[in-house]
Amino acid sequence: MRRWILSGVLLLALVVTGIWGYNQFLQNQDHTIRANNLYQKSFYELVGRVDNIESGLSKMMVTGDKGQSIVMLSDVWRQADSASSDLGQLPLRHMALDKTSKFLGQLSDYCRYLTIKAGQGRPLSIKDGDNLKELHNSSIKLSNELKVLESDVNAGTVSWQKIMAYGNKSLEDVEKDIVTKQFTKIEETSIEYPTLIYDGPFSETLLRGKQLNLPGSNISYSEAERIARGFIGNKRINRAQKGAETMGDIETWGVTVETKDSEGPYHLSITKKGGKIISVVSEGVVEKPTMSYKESVGRAKEFLDKNGFKNMVSTYGQFNDGVAVINFAYEEGDTIIYPDLIKVKISLATGNLMGFEALNYLTAHRERHLESPKLSIEEARKLVNKNLEITSERLAVIPSKGGNEIQCYEFKGKFGGEDFIVYINSDTGTEEDILKILNTENGTMVI
Repeated sequence: MRRWILSGVLLLALVVTGIWGYNQFLQNQDHTIRANNLYQKSFYELVGRVDNIESGLSKMMVTGDKGQSIVMLSDVWRQADSASSDLGQLPLRHMALDKTSKFLGQLSDYCRYLTIKAGQGRPLSIKDGDNLKELHNSSIKLSNELKVLESDVNAGTVSWQKIMAYGNKSLEDVEKDIVTKQFTKIEETSIEYPTLIYDGPFSETLLRGKQLNLPGSNISYSEAERIARGFIGNKRINRAQKGAETMGDIETWGVTVETKDSEGPYHLSITKKGGKIISVVSEGVVEKPTMSYKESVGRAKEFLDKNGFKNMVSTYGQFNDGVAVINFAYEEGDTIIYPDLIKVKISLATGNLMGFEALNYLTAHRERHLESPKLSIEEARKLVNKNLEITSERLAVIPSKGGNEIQCYEFKGKFGGEDFIVYINSDTGTEEDILKILNTENGTMVI
């Protein structure tokens, strides 16, 4: 009798296990279908937006109407913003995408700047026209390369899940991965753009000639997932799963985190050596904003402090479509260190994290031994053009165009109703750079 009871219990356990396993299979299958649909949607939207960008820029070449120029520039700016978001949602975390992403970001920022300029009644300069031609030529190249890839997607030869599986291979080992091969080819074409708008002073030169050199040992995927959960917040998480890995110059684990709210899922890239988070991208939807930009800066600062990024000060930022993007630089004593840059994206509805970029910080941050300046701040001030009405001054470390670091005095001031920053070398007195600050209804830009 006891044997029959034991056999029955075992049979029941087997049936329950089978049902559970089948349900898990159905859930995973449903997740795979939803993920494939998302990737497919993001890709087609990326192709369409790049087409719209090329068309909008071509129209800019021939319009003579200021009102039309504002409409076209505004559309290209928003299309480039959205295209950058679509690119970030594809299951590709290779560093090879950096150039394409940077091109779209620069294009968006520049057209935003020209929209504001035209809206203020100021005519576009000859240099602006030349820059737009350069950007238009690059958009043509990008559009043509994407159309080659689109034909493969239409032919059904692309599986986004397989692409995720190839994510742990190096860029040289992607013969079966059509999408990565094509994006690698795009990166190798001469996508050119002028150095125009910065995420904050000097961000375009921060990584030049630098390599990521992190302390610590290699971590497992399970450790990367633990780090990702802690970064997003365990209480917000439904589940986490393995995303695309990257090899090459920077080896990373990919972790995808699904949340209980509408602000996920999140895609995180975490270095295999040292377990440092390089980037976070959210696919979430932001509800109606309820907080000010100033409040979002406070939330971003709290987030950085909580996660071990101490002595960070906000520099410049933008807010659009319910999110604020704030740039932070490291502060050592009374000196601001611009190479140690982190970008934080905050929801203006909830104050939660929506995005994060720390590659500049992880590449540049180290213990520095700053020398005492050879020039006093009074001596440096005399070297600033007398036309600038100085409003603030401080020490700063900026990168040179070659990627080295220069200690300067930073003088902020006004001229002709506009804001400028002048950098004077604190040892030689050389004027190293001048930046112009644009204060807009959506935040601050620097050119």
